[in-house]
Amino acid sequence: MEITTWHETSGKPVTILQVKGDLTASEPLETHARQAFADGARDMVLDLSHVNYISSAGLRAIHTIYMLLRGADPQDEEVATRGIARGTYKSPHLKLVNPSKNGLKALTTSGYDIFLDIIGSVPEAVASFK
Repeated sequence: MEITTWHETSGKPVTILQVKGDLTASEPLETHARQAFADGARDMVLDLSHVNYISSAGLRAIHTIYMLLRGADPQDEEVATRGIARGTYKSPHLKLVNPSKNGLKALTTSGYDIFLDIIGSVPEAVASFK
């Protein structure tokens, strides 16, 4: 697995983590996300367009990133708790981009699509941050 990180600053600053290869381990992606978070990133896009397969470890990494970003925003923490139970919440801090058919199946089967936006391209995902 290869992970490339860059930043977009049109409007709100957004960090993009682009993953290439199967997402079968949590540690590399979590490490990149934690470093970006330590450097001040609070809004992230996870580009999955080059990922053919997401394992349970990959899902765990995505969840860890989601929780890291959610925990940094006390207002989001409260809204998320109520909204997830109602099916009305989408994370304002993490967006997923263009997962493969298999990746999308893993995300929808596990229910991640309930609370994470899945967007078609990185520019669209970056623009979705308000």
